[in-house]
Amino acid sequence: MDITCDRENSHGAKAAGKPTIVANAGWASVNAKALPGEAIMSDDKRDILEVLKMELSFLEQGGYGRSVRTPWKPTSIFQDSVSCINFNDSGEPHPCNECLLSDFVPTDAQSEEVPCHHIPLNREGETVYTMERQRVQTEMEEAVKAWLRDTIQRIEQERATPA
Repeated sequence: MDITCDRENSHGAKAAGKPTIVANAGWASVNAKALPGEAIMSDDKRDILEVLKMELSFLEQGGYGRSVRTPWKPTSIFQDSVSCINFNDSGEPHPCNECLLSDFVPTDAQSEEVPCHHIPLNREGETVYTMERQRVQTEMEEAVKAWLRDTIQRIEQERATPA
C-alpha cells in the first residue's frame, strides 16, 4: 500500500492534503500542527532528490557496514547516513517530523520511535522495521536501494512534467 498527495512543498515533493492510496506512490507526511485527517510536509529545506541520490550512492558504496568509530554497534538504515536530519549533529536533535524522510512515512506510523523505518519499500508494504526482524541485512539494503531508485525516478519524472 502506498500513499500519494496533491500539494508541493519547498523541496519539490508533493505534500499530503487528503492522502489517497494509489499504486507505487509511497509518501505522505503528518505533523503535530495538522488537523484531524490532514497531513502536511516536513520543514526540511534540503532538496529531496539530492538527499535520496546521496543515500543511494551511500548504500551502493557499502555505507551500512560497521562504523569505524563504533564497530561494536550495529548501524541503522537512514539514521546512520546523511539522509537523517540528525546525522553527525552533536547539538539538540531535531524531531523526526522535521526530516524530509518523514514525507514518505504513512500517517499511522508518524509517531513511531523511528518513523523512517516505517516507509513502505515495496508493493508488499515491507519496511526497514519489518525487514530488520525477518530478513538479512543485504536483503534489506537491496529493498531500500530499489525503493530509492523508484522514488528518485518518480520525482525526476514529476519535476520534468510541466505543471
